[in-house]
Amino acid sequence: MDYEITVTGLVQGVGFRPYVYRLAKSLGISGDVRNSGGIVRIRLSECDEELANRFVAELKGRKPKEACIDSIEMKPVEQRTGAAGFFIVPSDEIKADELPDIPADIGVCTRCISEMKDLSNRRYAYPYISCASCGPRYSIIHRLPYDRENTSMSSYLKCDDCDSDYNDENNPYARRHFAQTISCNECGPQAILRAEKGEELSGGFAISRACEILRYGGILAIKGIGGYQFACLPDDTYAVLKLRDIKGRKKKPFAMLFPNIASIKEVALVSREEEELLRSGERPIVLLEANLKDKSLKFVCGDSTNIGAMLPQSGIHEILSSVLGPMVLTSGNISGEPLSYKDEDFFRHEFEGIEGVLYYKRDILVPEDDSVTRILGGKTQVIRYARGYVPKKLSLERIFKKPLIAFGGDLKASFAIGKGRGVILSQYIGDLESYACQEYFKSSLKREMELYGFRPEAIACDKHPGYTSVRLAKEFADKRHIPIIGVYHHHAHVASVMAEHGLTHAIGVAMDGTGYGKDGRIWGGEIFYVTGGTADRRSHIEYFRLIGGDEAAKDAGKDLKCLMHASGFSIEDELIKTAIDEHINTIETSSAGRLFDIISAALGIRDYNTYEAECAIALENAAKSALKNSLTTYALPITGDPHELIYYLIKAKHKGIDVRELALGFHRSLASWIIRECEAVRDDKADNNVCLSGGCFANQVLSDMCRIGLATKGFHVYFNEKIPMNDQGIAVGQAYILALQ
Repeated sequence: MDYEITVTGLVQGVGFRPYVYRLAKSLGISGDVRNSGGIVRIRLSECDEELANRFVAELKGRKPKEACIDSIEMKPVEQRTGAAGFFIVPSDEIKADELPDIPADIGVCTRCISEMKDLSNRRYAYPYISCASCGPRYSIIHRLPYDRENTSMSSYLKCDDCDSDYNDENNPYARRHFAQTISCNECGPQAILRAEKGEELSGGFAISRACEILRYGGILAIKGIGGYQFACLPDDTYAVLKLRDIKGRKKKPFAMLFPNIASIKEVALVSREEEELLRSGERPIVLLEANLKDKSLKFVCGDSTNIGAMLPQSGIHEILSSVLGPMVLTSGNISGEPLSYKDEDFFRHEFEGIEGVLYYKRDILVPEDDSVTRILGGKTQVIRYARGYVPKKLSLERIFKKPLIAFGGDLKASFAIGKGRGVILSQYIGDLESYACQEYFKSSLKREMELYGFRPEAIACDKHPGYTSVRLAKEFADKRHIPIIGVYHHHAHVASVMAEHGLTHAIGVAMDGTGYGKDGRIWGGEIFYVTGGTADRRSHIEYFRLIGGDEAAKDAGKDLKCLMHASGFSIEDELIKTAIDEHINTIETSSAGRLFDIISAALGIRDYNTYEAECAIALENAAKSALKNSLTTYALPITGDPHELIYYLIKAKHKGIDVRELALGFHRSLASWIIRECEAVRDDKADNNVCLSGGCFANQVLSDMCRIGLATKGFHVYFNEKIPMNDQGIAVGQAYILALQ
């Protein structure tokens, strides 16, 4: 009897076919295996049923580390006469009802690092080393199936030694058997260093010169897996400040690349879960609690109590950090602009102050920033969804009736495509106020549709009439004559959590900076009851009036004056008084994000956001300091009325209460109000599920207070894990709402 086995999931680009080949050979089974579209198809020839069942059982139990099997379907088929033995045969293409799984880029594995450091190995010091278990995947793929000729590695012909590794499963490097990115110093991409005054070096000379540039205080541009990066040494204050000038990034913390876990532990506290996340194939930036013994990293981390740490994502990062130690590593672009990833575009920029560019000549087909993560309550929480995670598919409990695209929001823009039971969130794109980011958004969407052979029949977007993402969605829908459906911002936030956890009903808490509400006001501190595809707003932070415009999200000092005047305090600014009294260029908002800014300004902690959430982060740091130093929590009223809160806070500050105690008191008051309002909804709806989402829950103090407090009250608490809690995640929420409807 012959059997055909269809395997779906993440089974391409992770060494799955060689694994199937070795398993079949070990069991003495004849047949073949092939990539077919985005799945794997296996044929077992002249095999009895008992042996076929054993094959399937072992297929599930001993799969490659990076593989993820969604389903295995086996069926008897017409017997065919074939040659004895098992073979990996050429791929073919099929159409599927589900979105295929395409492998994400995988960080360099420990075995490749060992080879790279072995003087006797022919891949010694090869900076772009990879195997079937690691290396670039999504960033280099042109089309499915995932084979070398369908990637940007197609321009590199394998040398005889690499060809032998590729075809011979019995050689010492068996994990390179059918490894599509296989290459070495003789036949693969090579390191090239372009320095000032036209100097150009290659190979080991390029890497030595790059190390020299960094060692003597220079800024180096590095072409990584997903795009260009800027690097400098962290203990060189001049270099760090120069990098801030190049980036246009005055205060926001930089991430750091470390050679190993031991070097991270010298400056940060690292739990077992955090260490596992740092070592994972995704190689993300992990936010860790700083444990600084000196001020050497002050200009890197700024006022942050966290360090964004990562381990090497590729061989070139491993070499540089091994030689030089910890390095500042940040995206190679001006802040607010898209990541640079094409060689010709990067060199056209001519960034002033960059002393060298270390790159290679393999094309990056899709740009990807470094992903940002943290551990919350023992679970991984993705804050920026990019390299290593994109394009992993989120499997849903509900089926999309029509394939659709969700256009997300304007800040931290991403889109999502949905089909069958799956939804895929795009990489982090940036803020759509930038024209370059708008073009990047459109080109990324076009590429993803071509890659997946995707044809949408419906569009989801935000309800805000002034959003750029809404304009782009309408242009897209009009051109293709397909329906467009608007989804309210905060409903989408809650739905993004529900999508992850397979919920169809829950109490939803959405806390963020800005979102368009059903009443035309600016929402941002909302309690819902969500069932099916509808959201009933049950409570919210009381509206307060601010002077509108972009400055409302930046100038916390001005916002404070607005709220103080409305709360009965005397202020000297006549323009603000008149604007608030006469409703001139003002908005009404329930924004928790603006409230955090205002409290920060009221306590004299920070009164202007030079980068997003700077004031709120400083306020959180003050609360953390109170907890760390066992200070008393100042008791504030449990209220959602900002006017009442600001009244008691200012009075307490005038009494000389430590601002750290007041900062902690504000967090406690807001968390207690959220818990109280959730209890009221539960009493009415008899529902114990609570979903927490929105950018304010990036605040760890607030998140922990709500998560633990709600659990203590008997709630089942859910929060974003795989999908960001900030605006990058709302595209998934928009898509899920349409699936529920």
